[in-house]
Amino acid sequence: MHFGELLHHWSLRLFAPGSHLRAKYNALKELLEADKRALEIIADLETHLYGRDLADNARIRWLLEELEHDVRTMVHALVRMNPSANRDLPSSLQDVCRALSRSCPPPTYDTSHPLVLALDQVAAMPQLAGGKAAHLAAAGMAGVPIPAGVVITASAFHLFLKANGLDQVIESRFREISLANQEAIIRVTGEMQERILAGLIPEELEHEFLRLVSAVMPGEGLFAVRSSALAEDGHISFAGQYASELNVLPEGLLSAYKRVLAGKYCPRAVSYRITHGLSDADTAMAVLIVPMINHGVAGVAYTRDPACPAVGGEAIGVYAVAGLACELVEGIQTPDRYYLSRQVQPNLLVGCRSGGRIAAASLEQLGKYCMTLEEHFGSPRDIEWALDIRQQPVILQCRPLCQEKEPEPTLPGSEETSAQLLAGLVCASSGAACGPVFRAEHGHDFPLIPQGSVLVTSTLRPSLSLFLDRTAAVLATTGSRASHLASVARERGIPVLVGSGLERLPTGELVTVDAGAGTVSVGCLPSVLARVAKARDRVAVMRQSFETLAGLSVHLHLTDPSASGFCPTNCRSLHDFIRYCHEKGVSEMFSLVQRGGRGMGRSRRLQTGLPLVMYVLDLGGGLRRHIPKHGDLDPAHVTCLPMSACWKGMSDARIAWDDALLHVDWQEFDRMSGGIFAKDSRLLASYAVISRDYLHMNIRFGYHFSILDSICGDIPGANYIQFRFKGGGTALEGRMLRLLFINRVLSSWGFTTTIRSDMLDATSWRQDLLSTRANLEKIGLLLAKTRMLDTRLVSEDDALIQAGEFLNLVDSRPEDEH
Repeated sequence: MHFGELLHHWSLRLFAPGSHLRAKYNALKELLEADKRALEIIADLETHLYGRDLADNARIRWLLEELEHDVRTMVHALVRMNPSANRDLPSSLQDVCRALSRSCPPPTYDTSHPLVLALDQVAAMPQLAGGKAAHLAAAGMAGVPIPAGVVITASAFHLFLKANGLDQVIESRFREISLANQEAIIRVTGEMQERILAGLIPEELEHEFLRLVSAVMPGEGLFAVRSSALAEDGHISFAGQYASELNVLPEGLLSAYKRVLAGKYCPRAVSYRITHGLSDADTAMAVLIVPMINHGVAGVAYTRDPACPAVGGEAIGVYAVAGLACELVEGIQTPDRYYLSRQVQPNLLVGCRSGGRIAAASLEQLGKYCMTLEEHFGSPRDIEWALDIRQQPVILQCRPLCQEKEPEPTLPGSEETSAQLLAGLVCASSGAACGPVFRAEHGHDFPLIPQGSVLVTSTLRPSLSLFLDRTAAVLATTGSRASHLASVARERGIPVLVGSGLERLPTGELVTVDAGAGTVSVGCLPSVLARVAKARDRVAVMRQSFETLAGLSVHLHLTDPSASGFCPTNCRSLHDFIRYCHEKGVSEMFSLVQRGGRGMGRSRRLQTGLPLVMYVLDLGGGLRRHIPKHGDLDPAHVTCLPMSACWKGMSDARIAWDDALLHVDWQEFDRMSGGIFAKDSRLLASYAVISRDYLHMNIRFGYHFSILDSICGDIPGANYIQFRFKGGGTALEGRMLRLLFINRVLSSWGFTTTIRSDMLDATSWRQDLLSTRANLEKIGLLLAKTRMLDTRLVSEDDALIQAGEFLNLVDSRPEDEH
């Protein structure tokens, strides 16, 4: 705080008290407006940071920037109201903002060389070449055959973005992206793909790429251009999320490169990375180019596959199809299956095989490579392979195997008596779940999948991964555990079964899918529900990385306004500053009139006849002229149009009040000094700031609060009602039932409502005076009715029934008006 600003403040206070008070009031209005915006952002951030609606990091950064702006507005407004008491506030805020910047830094784009490398150079460079290319190079170092190849690095990707101005476009467009906003995901990713395909490859990248391709892979053959994003094929597989271009001519390599880059922004890939807590920069796209190997048979192998019970799960599983391995992992073909012993020199296990298109010698050689790679990497592997012209296996991809937990045994009891609809299905992802049957045979049906459905479909398409958050289980006619979709389902704990007879499942029938047993049964089995809940908890674990960020932004540490520690230096989060500024801003107006301030009246207690502590501050025109200058006020003294209307509803005889319970801020009372001061303290009271047509009222009923902000006058275009309801003393379930009640009531009255976390906002705009006043009276009735309601509602049906009864009550006239 500069000395000149402090001097100006004191000069106004001493020599122009009217102007001083008006300036304080204007600052308070600015503070309250910023407070409203800031709390809305807090609710959004809580939804994202706590995993209820996962969002892109660009959106989180943007919300933090907006929140910081509003908090700075509140801080500057409070400093103007009382510079000397709040001189430390800006520097304390700056400390928190610096910590936030460190916890959520903007993305960096490293465009330094090398832009292109030979595949055999990148085994130790996963942060430059991506997981797929680095693992394949490491496999070659282990002594197994891999193709020659070239890697266009992540630095080249960053260079491409910056050269085409797309780095800033990504940051701005992805502000809209959260998993709940599927429309935004589809629209923004579509725009990004178009921009990338229209972009120009920098000359230095084009020159270096063509030179190295010619040197490493000479000739006129066909090429595979494959994604190798930085996070791909690590502890998160990204199976099937990104694009690969096959059978590419040499002259089409650069165009194929751009198509692979564009594939980074397909909707399912963006949703996938957000689900796993990764930013766009975390998944920078390197690209691997290798010659095509297409000599009739290809597939995948698992170095430890539990699907052969004859050896207790201790087998190498080989899945093979005619043609390319992509037809296997995309679920287009059902493969032949082979199993080999897990030995240094594996042997073919005849009892588990289901095919015969590959010679035993080729299979055993592949098994030997599998064991070599598992030993080299130190963990089980998921391997893509193809047979070359000599019918010898060549390794095309080598990533960690996504291993599942052992399926829980089926408990004996009533579940065994449940009628089985299907049996003998093949498990592609273990687990169990229940839900109603829903059929989606085509991709355009996927957006229609209801939440919690058991999805019945024809094949395990990778595009279905975008909608797995809606499904309890997946049943498909074709596909296997080797498909990309099954990989993603295993990571998320969603059971998947493949087999015939699915047409016998009635649409809408509630069924239990037990993937471990390969069965579908009638009804929802009790033990299934626990498994479903456990699987859903995985998303919350993904969000642990936001713990520090939440602590600096949305956590509320500063709770006791009466404590000596309620001061700027103890504000540790932006939410703390919001609370501090709001409390101190309101108390500044009250403390001002208590000190005998002139020009705007005095803060006075309103004696209402209700068990409610209410203080009123009149800014001019809100009270009758000829009333006593001191002492408590009577409701008849109030001429504020919006407050009179609201108070009429609150004191309506049809709503009974318990005179034995004083309605103050019980949450704060519980925290303050063991309750050693009076409950009618201004620190715990409700308050109203009024003028003739303006009301800002904060009602504190126990453990929840309501804010009512309204202009109700003769100009319809200026009239509005803004209402907020938040909190409660019960568990979240009870608070949400009360919000359901309030939402149904306000919607019936024509209010526009939104609910975020346990906070409801409602607005009504541009109504005439009579309509606005009538709505304010109804809100008063609602406030009186909903006291302690969260403790009495028992179910959603109960909340809706009571809402209907209340609406009927409001429509009836009070007895004294008949």
